[in-house]
Amino acid sequence: MNRLFCALPLAFLTAACGGGKSAAQPGLGDGGTTYTATTTTQQFIDQVLGAECEHYVHCGYLPDQATCLQYFNTMMTPSTSSLAYSIDQGRTTISTSNLPACLAAISSSACTVSEASTASVTTACSDIVAGTISSGGDCIDNDECKSGLECDRGTCTASCCAGVCVATKPKSDVGGACTSDSTCIDNAYCKQSYNSTSGTITGTCQARLAVGMACIDYNGCLGSARCVGTTGSKTCVALAKDGAACSSTGVSCENSASSYCDPVKGTCQPRIKDNAPCTIPDGGIALTAGCLNFSECKNGVCKRLPKTGEACSNPDAAVVVDECLLVGKCVDGTCQADPSKTLCTVAVAKAAQADAGARD
Repeated sequence: MNRLFCALPLAFLTAACGGGKSAAQPGLGDGGTTYTATTTTQQFIDQVLGAECEHYVHCGYLPDQATCLQYFNTMMTPSTSSLAYSIDQGRTTISTSNLPACLAAISSSACTVSEASTASVTTACSDIVAGTISSGGDCIDNDECKSGLECDRGTCTASCCAGVCVATKPKSDVGGACTSDSTCIDNAYCKQSYNSTSGTITGTCQARLAVGMACIDYNGCLGSARCVGTTGSKTCVALAKDGAACSSTGVSCENSASSYCDPVKGTCQPRIKDNAPCTIPDGGIALTAGCLNFSECKNGVCKRLPKTGEACSNPDAAVVVDECLLVGKCVDGTCQADPSKTLCTVAVAKAAQADAGARD
């Protein structure tokens, strides 16, 4: 089971929320899956991942640094290897002058949902990487393009897309077209809709609403507020602090890493430690029992989730979910890792897109 997500918006890790060393494979750029970085590049990536893991462990998402690094190494090695390949090929450069401040901002960022914390990390790490590809050049990521440019990948929505460096488009005002929240002006979000006839997804920038205002979309509120309530009567509500009132269908806890909404007390309470009693609410799943993020309620007790290669079994829950802590699934009583993904380079992306076009 994978409960983690990329909480820190580092520009140079947007495609890879983790990674690590990997063995070289033949055919790099033509379908190879991994890449061995130079010592300097690998040291840079290891430093960033180390800071990210300090944050995850401190906030209670994972039990220790070693487990966190294993999580990153298992989950996102191809993506981070793509970054290493881009750096070693000179498509992206790194500057270490401000790296200590960036690492400090990552490791000490707040565990609660906070736009201010996100902004502080983005600011501290904004000058760490820079692209070298000029306008009109091939790219796979914005960070490969020179300042003032972005990687336009067109309509490609695959995990690895080839694009062209073009002038950075201005952010859309409310009512304008968008592809993600980041393409809208501040205090606005991208409301997307799917056209089943054409098979396309379109987006329109919508203004975020203040606490107390009627709303429609869960993430359509300002700050850390969320749109909750019954259909037709939803309201922007601030997330609950520890000890404050909450509900499983309404107000969530602000510090979801170390707190949960206790269904009996109806307030945000500290998560239950390993080997302590727990209860799965009626109709709920193990995730709602209040155990630490790296544990699960089994047979009435919070137990550490098994990692890849360790023994596992179906969780004690009304809804069956994968029981493995890191990447992978419980198969025949053992947590088995998912198959590795292809390293993303311009050549790989173009070959994949050409193949997709030939099959259409």
